[in-house]
Amino acid sequence: MEPTNLTHFNEFSIVSPALTIKAMRDSGYKNTDYAIAELIDNSIDAKASLVELVVIETPRDPNVKFARDKVTEIAVIDNGSGMEKEVLRRALRFGDGSNLAQTKSNIGRFGMGLPQSSVSQCKRVDVWTWQNGCANAWHSYLDLEEIENGESSVPEPKNDPVPHRWKNISDCVMEPSGTLVVWTDLDRVRWTRVDTTIRKTEELCGRIYRKFLNDGDAPVQIDLLSAKAINGELSREDKRTCKINDPLYLMQSSSTPEPFSNQPMFEEYNKRSWKISRNNNQAEICVICAMARPDAINEKMSSIQWPKSHIRAGKLPWGKHADRNKGVSIVRGKRELDLSQAWVNSYEPEERWWSVEVQFDPLLDDVFGVVNNKQHAHAFEQGAAFDWRDEALPGETYGEYLERLKNMSDHKQYLVEVWVWIKEQIVRMRKERKKIMQNTGPKSGTRHPHTGKPVEDVATDVIKEQVKQGERGQSDRVEPSGPEEKISLIEKSLANLHVDEDTAHEWAVETVYEGRRVLFKSVSLPSTDSFFISWSVNDIIEVWLNSDHKFHEHFIEVLEETMENVPDDELVERLNKANFVIRLLFIAWARYKDKAPIGLKQTIEDIEKDWGREARDFLNSIES
Repeated sequence: MEPTNLTHFNEFSIVSPALTIKAMRDSGYKNTDYAIAELIDNSIDAKASLVELVVIETPRDPNVKFARDKVTEIAVIDNGSGMEKEVLRRALRFGDGSNLAQTKSNIGRFGMGLPQSSVSQCKRVDVWTWQNGCANAWHSYLDLEEIENGESSVPEPKNDPVPHRWKNISDCVMEPSGTLVVWTDLDRVRWTRVDTTIRKTEELCGRIYRKFLNDGDAPVQIDLLSAKAINGELSREDKRTCKINDPLYLMQSSSTPEPFSNQPMFEEYNKRSWKISRNNNQAEICVICAMARPDAINEKMSSIQWPKSHIRAGKLPWGKHADRNKGVSIVRGKRELDLSQAWVNSYEPEERWWSVEVQFDPLLDDVFGVVNNKQHAHAFEQGAAFDWRDEALPGETYGEYLERLKNMSDHKQYLVEVWVWIKEQIVRMRKERKKIMQNTGPKSGTRHPHTGKPVEDVATDVIKEQVKQGERGQSDRVEPSGPEEKISLIEKSLANLHVDEDTAHEWAVETVYEGRRVLFKSVSLPSTDSFFISWSVNDIIEVWLNSDHKFHEHFIEVLEETMENVPDDELVERLNKANFVIRLLFIAWARYKDKAPIGLKQTIEDIEKDWGREARDFLNSIES
């Protein structure tokens, strides 16, 4: 075999270094703050107890018209274990590094974080690292201009003390060990102002690293420093310590605005975990659901003094904070990957009042589909739109579908149960949240005056009693389907009424899991003159009040609005209006009968009698 011609190999290598770097620059970091987080990952893996983010601003040139102060350097400094010479050189290579093994403890895994995040924001990155004082640091770098000119190797690290200018502003530099990463020639950063960069990064890092910040045994402190560069020297302008930003709002101390900065704003709603055997190791998926405390979203139920009275909670500082944190938090180990919006209805402001956290071991990276920049878990994300029925074979049950996935060694076998459970919890939390927002549960006219049961439950009891007595309707003669299929059937009927998918799923799950025979809601029916319509789906009777009909405006809405704290004169006015409208409704029926052809009058009279008898059965249930 002839010896390899190295020049020939480089000329025809599979990957062009220049094109590779260009691709890495477009690698998809959401923002500068996410790229900075990659550097902090390395600091935490190095067992740092203090990490400093330094954003350096150079004053504007007074000779340039319209010039302004501009961010010119970004640095991350830590007091971690530092790196040896060879490890530093490997850390600057793409796809190399010391954390490639898949373990439970390391944040890093892919060997891409330092170089990939750096070149996504700047054209040069310098690294100093030391294990015996900063005077004995090793230094190396990546320079995109050199790479474009043909350089294909990471420069060999040299002994190079940390520049003195960093000692003026950093506490970490004086530690026995640590690492300093500096970005210069910033050409792709999102923000050009110091305060914006720090504010955005603080909120993100407080959320991504909340479990490290809140670690009682070995907490990590992240400081955010602003500095000015004048004639090459640095002077510290401001320093703040990153606060916990918990989207579950269960941690005691956090960045949540007062009065919830030192007390949880949410309460745990439900929790479940799954144990999974993977590659002879035991891994775990844990899901925690949380929902807002009543005193955070309903002033009438709150012992807290609200800054403004008679205002919706979403308009208050803590409500705005919760809105920025709405979604499903996907946490790999102790580090958040993403706050997924796929599970929420972005146009519904009250979605902010529930939260879900999904925590999984890094051993499950391939199952969750973790990408190399650790911003997404794309396989798990698919669950937001997943419906097992879409993939089931004809006649296949839910259990049979799961068994088939297992036999096929399909990764979804580990996720489907998690997805289904999360969706059920979200539906239930939305329902509970609405009760709290309305203070008294369902609207005042929808519960039994003595038992407190919802009208659907009372109607279900009446129907069951009628069936016992031998009175059977169309919905009583069908074989009830299983829960999942019944939910699907209801959702399809709601799709015909143009009800949005999230609301349809919520109503269907509520009806099925509460064991109801009746689904009674208001919907928009602009194409019909009926003030209500009804039909049966499987063994469920669906009754739809037409919210576009005048009857709804003048009767239903009048009585559905909350009656609490309503002045007596307004309450009397509402009841008089409802009384007047219902009388007009009876007169309208009588007029309809009066205009009917002679041949239909007897049929109409029979309907009156039959409906009257049916009404008697149902109204008997509200007698004391």
